Amino acid sequence: MSTRGNVAWKFPPKVVLVAVDFGDASARAAALAGAVATAFGARLSAIHAERFDPPPYFTLEQITRLEAERRLSETAAASHLAQFVAAATPWPVEARIADEPPVDAILHAAASADLIVVGTHGRSGPGRWWLGSVAERIVRGAAVPVLVTRAGGAAAPVGFDRIVLVGEGIEPASDGLLVAQGLADAFKGRVIPGGSVTRCQPDVMEGASLVVMEMGSSHAAWSITDPVAKVLGACERPVLFVPPHQQPATKN
Repeated sequence: MSTRGNVAWKFPPKVVLVAVDFGDASARAAALAGAVATAFGARLSAIHAERFDPPPYFTLEQITRLEAERRLSETAAASHLAQFVAAATPWPVEARIADEPPVDAILHAAASADLIVVGTHGRSGPGRWWLGSVAERIVRGAAVPVLVTRAGGAAAPVGFDRIVLVGEGIEPASDGLLVAQGLADAFKGRVIPGGSVTRCQPDVMEGASLVVMEMGSSHAAWSITDPVAKVLGACERPVLFVPPHQQPATKN
């Protein structure tokens, strides 16, 4: 599914959505989401998705009992989610549990958000950079900017003092610059022009506290090419993918 359509995301963001699976990457994502929400006075929303599918051979009575147990479990899980995010950021958070597959749940929730923050474990193939399947599907499907931070490697910063702005085979223009400069102003940092990501120097990327990558109008067919993977693969810093500010309507 996709949230793409006649959507114009807002910057500065009014609502920041962080996806949580309770792993190390999620803790980093929560810290970054909290930092951005704090900087802009935005509402912070956290979501954890778990699909509940009772076995087909269960009786109606068994399903009813499991549903009641699940509702109690969801209440406890929401409390745990709020505590998990609170350990990463002091900014107030609204926590909710979704009974959907993770990607569907996150993209549904993103319909009322201006920024998605997600962690990735980077378990993709050698030519795929470090985007995991969930993170990559969110980047492909979301109509709003997506900030991805990876597990492992250097600790992700909670501030952005040196932001490298690059484009997907193009020179970044207004959308990427709008976001990059807004973050730089909020965190008292600066924007470093990086040109096309396929030509960007790896040492420039590695010295960044954040990489902002502006995607072209062909976002619906967007893919990570080998040259892009080679450059970004050495970068352990968070990457913010910025889609066109307003995209044409497409079918889900």
